[in-house]
Amino acid sequence: PITGSEENSVASTRPNIVFVHVDQMTGDAMSAYGCPYVRTPNLDRIASEGHSFLRAYSSQPLCCPARASWYTGLTPKEHGVGTNNVPINPELPDLGVWMRQNGYDAVYAGKWHVSGRKLADSFDVIHPGDTKGEVGDSDVARAVAAWLQQRKGDKSFFLNAGFLNPHDCCYPTMEGGGPAKFALAPAMEKDLPPLPGNFDPVQASRQGWSELDWRYFRYDYYRMVEMVDYEVGRIYDAVRRSPYADNTLFIFAADHGDSLGHHGLLAKGHFDESSMRVPTIVSWPGVIEGGVQDADHLVTSPDVAATVCDYTGAPPLPNMTVARSWRPILEGKKPDWREYIVSEESRPGLRMAVRTATHKAILQLDTAPELYDLRKDPNEVLDVADDPAYAEVLARMRHYAGDYTSRLNLYSGPGEVPKVFVRMNLPNFYETTRDWYAELAKEA
Repeated sequence: PITGSEENSVASTRPNIVFVHVDQMTGDAMSAYGCPYVRTPNLDRIASEGHSFLRAYSSQPLCCPARASWYTGLTPKEHGVGTNNVPINPELPDLGVWMRQNGYDAVYAGKWHVSGRKLADSFDVIHPGDTKGEVGDSDVARAVAAWLQQRKGDKSFFLNAGFLNPHDCCYPTMEGGGPAKFALAPAMEKDLPPLPGNFDPVQASRQGWSELDWRYFRYDYYRMVEMVDYEVGRIYDAVRRSPYADNTLFIFAADHGDSLGHHGLLAKGHFDESSMRVPTIVSWPGVIEGGVQDADHLVTSPDVAATVCDYTGAPPLPNMTVARSWRPILEGKKPDWREYIVSEESRPGLRMAVRTATHKAILQLDTAPELYDLRKDPNEVLDVADDPAYAEVLARMRHYAGDYTSRLNLYSGPGEVPKVFVRMNLPNFYETTRDWYAELAKEA
């Protein structure tokens, strides 16, 4: 760690980091990426001035696990947050603690949601946020902008802003809810986006909505994206107009996406592209080339921590196995990059998706695998796992799963199994994970 006079001598040259993240935004929900159902002028501007990773994926398409990956550089089975409301391994440092130890101010506003870790123990909290984006997101943005305008001193900072929207789409869909505002659908039918090409009416019928309600849900979702686009733009403007503009790296990302009706599914926790793939942009005008839409590099949630450490000169967080810094890519170099990423899930049982540039395999304990050729079948409707023509591809995907599991430092769990796993009928979650991952590792 850098301390004392050494810190003072280098603080003005070490870049500031501003990390702005949103909740439940799917990867293509931006007009800059060709989505005709949404207008995102602020995110479009950030993309025009930055590097967009078009193949960015959540380490687990669920809030708490993905966020813990951002701040530890570890996978869900390593940091311990196997699903929502399961506490993180208490022995792990997070980026707030790490940046403080390495000479940075660490500042936070808005949604945290790293279960088992108090935000105030890791960051200086300037605004706690709210449980609904429509209520609190604008306050978070104003607090961050004000902090940038009023801050004095030369110490480098790691500034974080966590927005809720478009997560507000969840509230009418939760158990006990109903169509609610979706009853407005007939009055504005001409403005509603169509259903996705892989919409499954049988699966969708479980929600109890008409197809018109589903279309209104998609319409409403995009309006919530537009709401948060404005607030992200407020912070981006504040950064670029601040005295720190020339020495600040800006990162924008989402924790996970939303299925948005694909396969008749809602929300997160699924392995369709809409739920797994997330928007991810890095901007630093004058240092990083702008307007880049990068479809060549597969990136994932733990990479955020590796990238922050790399740019700030901090040592890597302990025991990072999967995380890789984006810096060589952003600086125009051609590093030997990964061939696959893995996204994990624990609901309803242990599962993982292995994603390459061209295929996706879904592996689940005690269940036959699924395999999709995304070049021919981008909607993921034709499972080719049993097709002999794809036997070599499936074997390669199993090899990747084994390579992944063989490198992890699995968390053995707390003394008492979290109640969440008991309710999920997974009382032996940690032991079952260890045994399954060991079996997969044999295929590496």
